[in-house]
Amino acid sequence: MPTIFTLNSRSNCRLEVTRDYFSISAQRMRCEIQELHTELIDILKLKGIEYEKLKSALVPSLDKQEAAFIFDSTAFESDNYGHETFRQILPLLEAKSKQSILAGDLLGNDQYLVAEILLESMVLSRPFTFKNSTLLYCVYINNLSNAALQRLHQNLANCQAYLGHILTTIGSRAKTYISLSVVNFILKNEKTLIVAHEDDRDNSENINITPFPLEDFGYKVVSLQECYFSIFLAFKIERPSFKGFQIDTELALNAISNKVALFDDYTVHLDDAKHDYLKNAGKLKKAGLTDASRDNITALIKSNLSSNYIYNLVFLEEHEVMKFNLMLEVQRPDGNLTRNTAVLEYLPARKVLRVITFI
Repeated sequence: MPTIFTLNSRSNCRLEVTRDYFSISAQRMRCEIQELHTELIDILKLKGIEYEKLKSALVPSLDKQEAAFIFDSTAFESDNYGHETFRQILPLLEAKSKQSILAGDLLGNDQYLVAEILLESMVLSRPFTFKNSTLLYCVYINNLSNAALQRLHQNLANCQAYLGHILTTIGSRAKTYISLSVVNFILKNEKTLIVAHEDDRDNSENINITPFPLEDFGYKVVSLQECYFSIFLAFKIERPSFKGFQIDTELALNAISNKVALFDDYTVHLDDAKHDYLKNAGKLKKAGLTDASRDNITALIKSNLSSNYIYNLVFLEEHEVMKFNLMLEVQRPDGNLTRNTAVLEYLPARKVLRVITFI
């Protein structure tokens, strides 16, 4: 089974509805997910794209940045502010970068709260007076180098509509809020932009069905049916697993296992030999956990299971090993936050998650 970098049932209900409407068993659902994923790989291959090379755009990064760029829609001369925004952003992206780009108007019933969140988090390009969040347009970009982030911020300052950006690499209430407003739009694979098209349009076609100038600035546009794009090519901004959204984790587990159970009563296991290896190999140094006990490390992982999603879903048939990655934000003894990855083996029969490694 090829690795499934990410599986999205958080903003796409197709898998959930299919499973529940037809009362599909977990074993059969696993086959359905894997068959869909195989079809996706074949579709991309016909378009000259290798799925394996999209990983950096689809999963959280330990050493790159994520940011939300905020624009005042009323400051553009044209009412088509999305079109104008992307005319500003597309020429500034690095030619060799692979990134997910999400976009949307900033929504919210509690405008006082939204204003507070934005003003406490934004790196401003120019002063502005908050009127209503629905007048603000957000473009969210992941996998940014520090240089790319600074170049975007500095060059966008020439656009009168650009207000500033919010650094969202580390979890914050701004990151959570934005994750509830923006939707997946483009998967950038160097100079190729991958977008979704209608499900009744054949996957042999490539079309830019958006009103945005994606072909400008030397880009090639390829497209595929929305059902494949939104399930397997949608980057999920990290956020806590809210009540009602646990189906996302459930179906991600179902992609690699016939037995599915959420982690509420699971034990995280780190054996002595593995703990010694992680310490001696320096795997725990970055997080400041070199002197941490096994119990402290497993408690840290356990506490993060409900505050993020799982990715890099793998079933190693020859070893009968099911595993996934979990991103951890760890506060070091010096007070600094670090991003780390725990690779965990999924053992549902024993209700155990075994620590394979720590990065």
